Amino acid sequence: MKLLSSVVKTFRVLEAFSLERQELSTIELSKLLEMDKSSVSRIVVTLQHQGYLDRNALNGRYRLSAKFIDLGNQVLNRYDQLDIGEIAMPFLRHLSDTIREVVHLGILDDQEVVTLKKMNGGQIVTVDTKVGGRYPAHSCALGKVLLAGLSEEKRRQILGTGPLLPRTPNTIVELPALREEIARVGAQGYAFEYEESLPGICCVAAPIKDPQGEVLAALSATIPKQRSDREHMREILRHVVETGIRIAQQIYGDV
Repeated sequence: MKLLSSVVKTFRVLEAFSLERQELSTIELSKLLEMDKSSVSRIVVTLQHQGYLDRNALNGRYRLSAKFIDLGNQVLNRYDQLDIGEIAMPFLRHLSDTIREVVHLGILDDQEVVTLKKMNGGQIVTVDTKVGGRYPAHSCALGKVLLAGLSEEKRRQILGTGPLLPRTPNTIVELPALREEIARVGAQGYAFEYEESLPGICCVAAPIKDPQGEVLAALSATIPKQRSDREHMREILRHVVETGIRIAQQIYGDV
């Protein structure tokens, strides 16, 4: 599909403004964008007339107007009203059908992960979790991903001074070890769990992020220990990470 060159040029002008370049003249825009000065002049005058640019009467430079705040707030309000569980459902169902394992979607509430959605993956024997259930964040892959998305200060407030309560003999309860694990999860963008929340259960988890990189929620796949060989876990991880990205794209578009 052929794009309208005039519209493309208009967006190039708008995107030229930044924190470092809050005000620009027509000549500066023309040089910066390597566009004809007369074209730039027509675009900025039109944008000013429509209320998207303001002109500084003292120096003749242009700046983005407060109209963008209104537009931005409309977008933010839309995100605030999102039901991420409902948006994620078809993706979770497809993931669960593809890998034939139990899939969870969760968010962080203080020290706990709250399960928003669960798909059983066609398994006759399933893990003992439920929608609305709460589980200690430090003991599961979902929780590690969600904790990794927090600031260091917020993590300290949530985790306290430790030690934390164990769910199994494999649960990481000492804060130095947990901080190291969370840092590794944040760096690699996913988490593994080997019988840390429930005996005989392993998990892989990945985040769902907004365009600024903030973690909104996390999804996981739950694998019985007998199927948790390295190759199988890595293959499931690939599907989980891709699904997290697809859910984010469904919410925010390709950003």
